[in-house]
Amino acid sequence: MQIIEDEIELQRVLMSLDNGDSFWIPIYSDPFRHYMNNRISFIYIYSITDDIDYVLPFHHMDCINLNTERLQDLTSSHDIYVLAKKRFAHFNANKCYDADMIAWWQTHRMLPLNETNTAAHDVWNRWWHNETNTYDWLPITCHIDRCIAMRAKFMESYATFEKTDKFEAYEQMITDNLYAIENSGLQVDYTKFLEKFKSNGIHNHKAYSEYNMYTTTGRPSNKFGGVNYAALNKEDGCRESFVSRWEKGMLLEMDFDAYHPRLIADIIGYDLPTGSIHEYFGKQYFGKDELSESEYEDSKKITFRLLYGGIDKDFETIPFFGKVKEFIKFLWKVFKQKGYILTPYFKRPLYAEHLHDMNPNKLFNYLLQATETENNLHVINNVNEMLSEYNTKLILYTYDSLLFDFDLRDGKELMIKIKNSMSQAGKFPVKIKAGVNYHAMSDMTSKIV
Repeated sequence: MQIIEDEIELQRVLMSLDNGDSFWIPIYSDPFRHYMNNRISFIYIYSITDDIDYVLPFHHMDCINLNTERLQDLTSSHDIYVLAKKRFAHFNANKCYDADMIAWWQTHRMLPLNETNTAAHDVWNRWWHNETNTYDWLPITCHIDRCIAMRAKFMESYATFEKTDKFEAYEQMITDNLYAIENSGLQVDYTKFLEKFKSNGIHNHKAYSEYNMYTTTGRPSNKFGGVNYAALNKEDGCRESFVSRWEKGMLLEMDFDAYHPRLIADIIGYDLPTGSIHEYFGKQYFGKDELSESEYEDSKKITFRLLYGGIDKDFETIPFFGKVKEFIKFLWKVFKQKGYILTPYFKRPLYAEHLHDMNPNKLFNYLLQATETENNLHVINNVNEMLSEYNTKLILYTYDSLLFDFDLRDGKELMIKIKNSMSQAGKFPVKIKAGVNYHAMSDMTSKIV
């Protein structure tokens, strides 16, 4: 172990990085703050080829600290695997890969790092959870012990990992685009936010979310500071907390209409009509050309029950559901024979040995959530590229919808561009709402054409 405290020693690290792959653990000064309102205490670097580990301190009390500007010089022509790359991207823009992703790609789980917690860290977090930058004064030796244990967990995954083009494409797209959303933050009405969430993680009048990419299906969850941003209550007024950052701005939500049935149709090659999907199915359920309001609502419930709970024999005669049922049977057969299936868009493997208590319909639902996420990544990537020329920010992604902090100076043309990009030439129709806050949202789909 070498603690690097001057420029000469730093040059040794840079030379070692150029010898081969490396594993990095950034340790932040405050374990409870969002990375947007934090700083790096030190970076633990393990040079895999040289079998040497280094500590590069930037704010730790036990060390002579390096200038934080030197962070940008830390690069390598070989692969760098960083723990929580999405957080680290705020401090260093050099190319790297997410260390948890190589474990998750193989096992559908992130690195088991909870097993590396030390008693010192547990006690420290209990004692000093109300203080700031406490990891700067937790003894560096305690940090090093934990980093070495985390390194061991990483190396277990690294030893069995094969980097593919599909992995690289997925890893870059999900980490880069979710980081871009997190980085934008959500402008808040401070008083209302504090009243509704009893949480004060506000920085520059913004709350920050953090996506967890490592769920079993790949569909990200989104929580930070005790706030579940993926499931904000629509009834209790908490959404009033979120407002626009622009003097002349509004919140704009675009969500996909009947998203899952259309995704399934895309997977199985079934042509659905351009109109209401629930009306289309309802006419077949009830044998009628016109549906009442209650029948329309019942149609939605029946469709979701069939797709998520299994297709009853009575509904197999409907062409769409008959084809879905055949696809589920085929999927299960491949899963049992090969021991895995591949997601439709990124060809990510879902391994039988790491998915427990599976059955045909559960496997289908896992694939559906993975497909939803992968299609969303393409959509979000295109939207983020488009917004690079505008003030408007993409601030929240929740499964079938995107929320924008829209600057009215960007004009109606931008709304139309976003809508057309999301709908992918009408394959996935989009509904639009807008309002002065996230609660007071009114439908304006018909106005954006």
